[in-house]
Amino acid sequence: MRFKWILLAGVFVLLLYGCLGPVNGLPTVSLISPYDGQEVAVLASDKAVTLKSTATDPEGRSLTFDVYMGTSSTNLSKIATVNEPEYTVNNLTPGQTYYWKVIVSDGISSVESPIWSFTVGGNHSLVKVLDFTTGSATVGATVDILQNSNVVISTTTDEDGHAEFYLPDGRYDIKITGEGKATSVVQNYDPGILETIETLSRRAMTDYNVVPDVTVELFTPEGTPITDPEATTLTFDSVQVKVTSSELMYVMYIGLDYVPSAVARDISAFNTEEYTATISLSRFDGVTVPMHVVVYTVNDTRVDKIVYLTIDRTPPEVTERIAPTGLWYAGWTSDADVEYYSLPSPIKQILEEKLPKEMIKELKGYKPEHNIPETNIFVQLAWTHAPNTNRAGYNIYRSTDGENWEKVAFTTSYYRFDKGFDLEPGKKYYYTVRTVYVDGTESENSNVVEVIPLDLFKVKLISPADNQTNVSRTPTFRWKPVNWIDQTSEPHIGGEFIGDEEIYFVYQGSPWIYDTTLSEQHIFYDSMILTFGPQEVILPFDPISDSDWVRILPNESQIQQTEPLEKFKTYEWGLDCAVAYYETVDGYWISSTIDLGYDWDRWTNEADYYNRFTTGDN
Repeated sequence: MRFKWILLAGVFVLLLYGCLGPVNGLPTVSLISPYDGQEVAVLASDKAVTLKSTATDPEGRSLTFDVYMGTSSTNLSKIATVNEPEYTVNNLTPGQTYYWKVIVSDGISSVESPIWSFTVGGNHSLVKVLDFTTGSATVGATVDILQNSNVVISTTTDEDGHAEFYLPDGRYDIKITGEGKATSVVQNYDPGILETIETLSRRAMTDYNVVPDVTVELFTPEGTPITDPEATTLTFDSVQVKVTSSELMYVMYIGLDYVPSAVARDISAFNTEEYTATISLSRFDGVTVPMHVVVYTVNDTRVDKIVYLTIDRTPPEVTERIAPTGLWYAGWTSDADVEYYSLPSPIKQILEEKLPKEMIKELKGYKPEHNIPETNIFVQLAWTHAPNTNRAGYNIYRSTDGENWEKVAFTTSYYRFDKGFDLEPGKKYYYTVRTVYVDGTESENSNVVEVIPLDLFKVKLISPADNQTNVSRTPTFRWKPVNWIDQTSEPHIGGEFIGDEEIYFVYQGSPWIYDTTLSEQHIFYDSMILTFGPQEVILPFDPISDSDWVRILPNESQIQQTEPLEKFKTYEWGLDCAVAYYETVDGYWISSTIDLGYDWDRWTNEADYYNRFTTGDN
């Protein structure tokens, strides 16, 4: 009887199990990242954070994830239901703390994670990367933001050579790499102090791409070591700076409160592994400023090591602050393909009366820095000194509206160059200069100059056409300026602010007729052709009545060309100088597309092509 009851009970259990099924096991869930309390770096383009969790189900059922987020731990809203353990949320607010959790469901039961928080970085950071060698923006370079050698966030530079982030408080290293590029590193970058950092990504010159270990030491004026410069308030008018590198410093620059370069630096040294110099602090008081120590190796591997100096001096009393006067500018746009920049003789007809000898010397070896592909562009500025009493130097400012000013350079001299970061042809810019005094104060603005960089243009050789035959022995040469991007259209290089007719197009010593048989005997037009606006040029080859046609003999002497071209002979023709020139009361701008030694351009600017033709009988 007892066995019967046991059997009936077993049957009952089996029936119950068949109706209700097995007892469901609860899934498990854990949050992974951002970890609780984490400060998160984001890209400025999307301000996105990926919320990651992990979950398992004991029966192996598919799981869904309800993601909740909010700015208060007690008021979370569901923002998504997904089938994967991660979800990316965009357009977060920099500096804001967010709370989040995940509820995981297997379709039968749900389990809730703990609530975690994270804070989006609140420091806007703009990294501008240029290629010194070509003078254009470095597009597509990899920009890694690191802390303790770990990559925090990474992106590639956009068409302007920019990489933009929002970073938490702290110190970072920035590493820039790219195909064929020497590594470029910024060390000890603090986005809370420096919102924008300018850096370079040069073409690698060798296979030895080793980042040097750069050490910076500071000493009092008497030579006593300052053991922790960033924790020390400097009360001196100057300090000694000792820079040591594990690799040969092909070039070393130091700039206080700016990124130094060939055209702006407080200290420079060459071909050494150690260098000590004294740097003046006299233009600062009651502030913390970055000191940039920039080192290049022979490979053009670059390190910009930043040391932040807190300066609190006791300067003399400044009772009078006088702005500089007579500010003027000269600017260049050039498509010269240059690896190393060198200065030819100055633009004799224009510059010799204004350009000081010191500025000519300064220009040698200058390499422009800007963001227009295939273009070299820069502005040179000069002014009349303010009185010397208590003067520490000058700050140069640039503006796009004439009201909001950005400091672009400092100098103790009466001239300086804007290296061209973010300058765009056809846009209007304003410049002014302020005198800086030994107590850190500034004068009012100098006079303001308005600058509109000219765009590039190209030249189309029309006739004789390339490979044309049976050409007259007294041909008519025709060419015209064209748009540098679309060479079927007319150039408007002044943008919306400068009319075409206000720009001179200048062709000097052109065209040249090259004898393809006698390589040292050529003909050229020894005069200057000038048009108002981008007009077609028509120039007959008439050596009998036009005495400006000149022949160069093999011994380099010149004689007047009096005969037509030879019969049935092949020549090449092209231009040796093609520039555009625009002048205002504030200064002038030159756009150069060809300059083979006529000194309008700062560099030798080769012609893009030549036309070959063959004469006939007449």
